[in-house]
Amino acid sequence: MKRLVELLFLLFILINSAYSQINIKGRILDKADDKPLTNASIILLNRDSVLRYFNRANEEGRFQVKNIKPGSYIMLASYPKFELYSDTIQIADKDLDLHDIKINSQRNVLQEVIVTRRLPITLKGDTIEYDAASFATEKNAKLEDLLRRLPGFTVTGDGTITAQGKSVQKVFIDGEEFFGYDPKIAIRNVRADAVDKVQLYEKKSEEAELSGIDDGVRIQTVNVVLKEKARKGLFGNMEALAGSQGLYAGNLFAAKFNKTERIGITASHNNMGSSSGREGSLRMNNQITGEPLNTNLGANYDNQFFKKALKVNANYGYDDNSNKNRSETYNKNVLPDESIQEKNTSTNNERHSQSHDFRSNISMRLDSTQSIELQSNASWENTSQFNNTNSNTSDGLANPISDFRENNQSNSSNSNNNFRLNYRKRLKPGRSLNVMIGNNHKESSSESKVNSRTYFYKTADSTIIDQNRQGWNKGNNFTSSINLNNRINAYINVALGYSFNHSKNTNTQNSINNITQQFDSLYSQNQVDNNTNQGVNVNFSYRKEKLEINFSNRTFYKNQQLNDSYRAIDLARNFWDNNLNIDANYRISNSRNIRLAYQSSNIIPSFDQLQPLQPQTNPLFQQIGNPDLKRAVSNNISANYNAFSLLKGTNININGSFSFVNNPIVNKTTILDNSAQISTYENLSGKSSWNSTLNINHMQPLANRRINFNKSASVIFNNSYSYTKFEGGQSSGEFLLNNAKNTNFSVGSSLNEQDSEGFDFDVSVNTGFNIQQNSINTQYNATSFLGGTSAYIKYFLPKKFNIMTNIFYSYTGPTKLYKKSINQFYANIELEKKVLKDESMTLSVKAFDIFNTFNNTRRSASDTNYSESVQQVLTQYFLIGVKWDFNKYLGKGND
Repeated sequence: MKRLVELLFLLFILINSAYSQINIKGRILDKADDKPLTNASIILLNRDSVLRYFNRANEEGRFQVKNIKPGSYIMLASYPKFELYSDTIQIADKDLDLHDIKINSQRNVLQEVIVTRRLPITLKGDTIEYDAASFATEKNAKLEDLLRRLPGFTVTGDGTITAQGKSVQKVFIDGEEFFGYDPKIAIRNVRADAVDKVQLYEKKSEEAELSGIDDGVRIQTVNVVLKEKARKGLFGNMEALAGSQGLYAGNLFAAKFNKTERIGITASHNNMGSSSGREGSLRMNNQITGEPLNTNLGANYDNQFFKKALKVNANYGYDDNSNKNRSETYNKNVLPDESIQEKNTSTNNERHSQSHDFRSNISMRLDSTQSIELQSNASWENTSQFNNTNSNTSDGLANPISDFRENNQSNSSNSNNNFRLNYRKRLKPGRSLNVMIGNNHKESSSESKVNSRTYFYKTADSTIIDQNRQGWNKGNNFTSSINLNNRINAYINVALGYSFNHSKNTNTQNSINNITQQFDSLYSQNQVDNNTNQGVNVNFSYRKEKLEINFSNRTFYKNQQLNDSYRAIDLARNFWDNNLNIDANYRISNSRNIRLAYQSSNIIPSFDQLQPLQPQTNPLFQQIGNPDLKRAVSNNISANYNAFSLLKGTNININGSFSFVNNPIVNKTTILDNSAQISTYENLSGKSSWNSTLNINHMQPLANRRINFNKSASVIFNNSYSYTKFEGGQSSGEFLLNNAKNTNFSVGSSLNEQDSEGFDFDVSVNTGFNIQQNSINTQYNATSFLGGTSAYIKYFLPKKFNIMTNIFYSYTGPTKLYKKSINQFYANIELEKKVLKDESMTLSVKAFDIFNTFNNTRRSASDTNYSESVQQVLTQYFLIGVKWDFNKYLGKGND
């Protein structure tokens, strides 16, 4: 830790000394009477109109901008209701005195000029739009490098995107999916210099967009708008890696863009456990789990025909993955009588799977009033797997209770195909008709051999299972809907709809005892599930200037039936269901926005929760349903506030949610003194389970906008209930209600350098705590402190050499049951050399976890159950690599 602190201290010294100490000064005056213009803004843009330096004049109108790099700049001086002063200045190797700058008074000029210039961030309704040219990236950078520059965005080493504290689930290129089965392909391969705008918004669900009925679902979405010239060209990259421990990886990506046509292919093969082409990423904790082997192929085709009347999008993916791994889990279960059952489990696992996935979307504009869209998907997968599990359970005094050993070998195959046809007709201005039909069909089969032995020490007996199990599953789901949208006036729209759905699923498993050659009904099932749902939907929307309100309600009548002939089970029920959604968005100003939402829905008990007798999996666990379960009611309230300042360069986002469930369905577990568990469910009347979240993110520029300073804070609180009974303890025969409360609080900050010249870095620090509380066995309630830091540092050396390092440290404090803290530390380092005239080829040497210090222990908790686990991983290894970025036309040239 001391070494890490010293390194960070050295980092900030280098930051302060890496820039020239050239200053400019002057004075801003009113040309009419030579009066100083207090707080006038002085802005320096580079030749690409990217804002580089900013300051304000004092009470005497004097200003000074410090630490400017030599070069040519566009200087702007602005003051409310005065003309915008603009001039080109040259910064050489000495300070510059601009003396008096006099500007004329002119009302409302500032607002007009700002609108005509490129703004780094703009707010359009509930969409935040970033101007890509305002955020510098290095040569040959990719879209994910650009996203890391944007205020409010974070991108992890594995490509996971978070924006304004929420996980991004969709990434579009010019409004269309690009390799829809893996959106990370787009951010890792599309060039940053091809991007014009990045738009962030919350997208409605596909169902809501097609039907016009808002279901309250929101998907955090990024849409990347390409430059006009970037919509035509060929680009991609090839990479090869080889290293110690026999490691290797090869990756290929290539795409061809025309005005309307896009073709892309991707391929990778490696034994490093990644299917995403990130094996050589220095930003990641590249621990290799087990002994993996992966082969992946993908293709994407997108085009428009007949003057864009016909649009075609198709994706294909192939995966061939295998792995061998070992893991160990140490579990502690605190019983109601304050005793502890400890279970130690070791598992050896081998798995191999092959899959094909095809997705397509075809849309056609039949005429000026009609359009039709067809979505179709199909997938096939074959999987073989072998598991060897050994576990032993003891009490808190290390006295053995039970011993379980199992070998399970299985082969399975499954297929899935579905289609969805949507028809839209504009009946007259402001009125339209939407009709949808769809069908999803799936089938699967499996065959497994199970051999297990369970020994119970207290009764000195054992249960032996030696079975062949065969399973068949088949399901079909038909959906349809019709919706009428009607615009009442310029501000109000009303939509009415009807939907009908029917599904039938069969699930059969036959287990044969290999010793007696008899059918074993305890581990078998023959289940048929029939569901018919039909409902009425209504949606009301109001849009006027700054305010947008959506109200939707769905009322369904459901008929559900379940039959299991092996258990003489026949469950049937008919009931009404209702879902309500209200959403309001208010644009306070061009730079501030607030959104409020409320959703109410019913949680319907599943047949698994209702079915009294279910097939057992092993002698240590039995699931029993409760046919008397009632529905629970869920309510969710969420809010989001976003604001930014152009002149200050700041951005703040605050979002939070609160949800609660009345009459919740809770687990009810009986733990036997031989460590076996019987689990069922029950409604908890008179109480509510609930959770709440709050996220705050704030960004401000430092050092004349060369550095982004990001601050964040989050609070997550969960309140839940469960029943527990221990047969054999002092409270034997009594179910105790446990109220589990879990609080997570964290604060963090990061510094992100924005120049990409000479020195580049991304440093973050976070700290917080986790509070676990239970109403029973309160002596084990604990507060654990959490914290960590990471630093990515890149230094640009002469002769096109670069050196990078990624340092990571995290701390998880001890608890009442696990006395040791978890310290995780690794350091990765890379030396790369850019070759070729356009620097398109990179040679690299990389070392991961150079001190061999990473600890892969994981800790988790649920109610009164606590566990730690470790698995077979390789963290320290070395790689040499070569990567070639090729690009013809895409994004080249200056704007």
